[in-house]
Amino acid sequence: MKRITPTLFVVGIVIIVMLVVALFIPNSLPVGSDFSAIYFTDLALVNDIPIYDIPKMEMLALQTSGNPRENFFMPRFPYPPWYALSTFYLGLLPIHAAGTLWFELNLVMLFLSIGFLTDGWPRRLRLIAFPLGLFFLPVLGVLAVGQFDLPVLLGTSLLIYSLRKENSVLSTIGAVLLTFKPHIGGLILLSVLVYLIGNRDSFRRRALRYIYLAGIFLFIVGFAADPAWPVSYPSMLLNYQGEGNVFSCSECASVPVYLSRGFLDGSLSQALGIAVVLFVVLVGIFFAKRKILLRQPELWLTSALLLTLLVSPYLYNYDFILLLVPFAILTARGGMGQKVIGIICYLTPTFAIAIYGRAGNISLIIVTVLMAFLLFRQSSAKVDVSALSSYNKNQ
Repeated sequence: MKRITPTLFVVGIVIIVMLVVALFIPNSLPVGSDFSAIYFTDLALVNDIPIYDIPKMEMLALQTSGNPRENFFMPRFPYPPWYALSTFYLGLLPIHAAGTLWFELNLVMLFLSIGFLTDGWPRRLRLIAFPLGLFFLPVLGVLAVGQFDLPVLLGTSLLIYSLRKENSVLSTIGAVLLTFKPHIGGLILLSVLVYLIGNRDSFRRRALRYIYLAGIFLFIVGFAADPAWPVSYPSMLLNYQGEGNVFSCSECASVPVYLSRGFLDGSLSQALGIAVVLFVVLVGIFFAKRKILLRQPELWLTSALLLTLLVSPYLYNYDFILLLVPFAILTARGGMGQKVIGIICYLTPTFAIAIYGRAGNISLIIVTVLMAFLLFRQSSAKVDVSALSSYNKNQ
């Protein structure tokens, strides 16, 4: 209780400062790109409009924007209803203030993620990690356009921390955050459930129970955002996938899409077939190492994360923000050679994309493959199980 009171006080002060900055400090943050998707969704939410009723949402958004219809576009928010419910307060603010607050919230989630990932590191290295994480180019992209990946990064980082500490409450929060962007968090969440089901000690049973209850709660609370969400949400996704840039995946940066463009007709349907083949092959490789990986939750979750980045067709370069996890986990565990490789992998995409634009996205794939190779080497190393268990509990 003595620790909770000052923590709540600090959190309250931070929230007040963030609101003051959002409301009263002028800035030039863009609000017409990806961020507007969550803003107009929250605007509909606070005006009692179902968040998947696109025609009504567009009418409200058009009236609020003050732009002529021919110059107005409202991007879709293709994520589950509890994501919008967690950010409903953005709809209570003017769009520029809301954009600033969302930028601040993303910064907080980023720094919390780095804090959880670097738990146990020497203090000097932790201080260096914060600015390094901030200036990874996909991170800057997420912050610039107001994208929605940071809850998944935070959820993964929180799970790595909480599974090592055997904290069931934090594990549940981490699992919930993975559902905010299902196509990049879903496989990681599945790996968490496999890890918890695999050895039913008291901590894992408790964590599983909490996660199941959280899932039921999310399903029920979704009706507050859209009374027909189990039907209207999938319907909206089907319509969303029919839009031009989504259907063609023209800006995607993923292994299946690159292979489809290089060897087939370049369509997303062909990329999906390639993704299935890649998934089967890579799951087989990691499955062979499951006994070692399951003893080390950070490697188990990192393997699921890398698998997602290698097989998911629908990835943009900002989705590779998740590479911060293997950067932290694998370089910290390796020798000097692995640390040097990690630094090179960190720097290469930033320079490649800055110089070559979207053509530099291929560097993200190369780095992901190299990180997967390093993880495979880590899983091949002999592990002292008793020592590892003692280390995990003491971190």
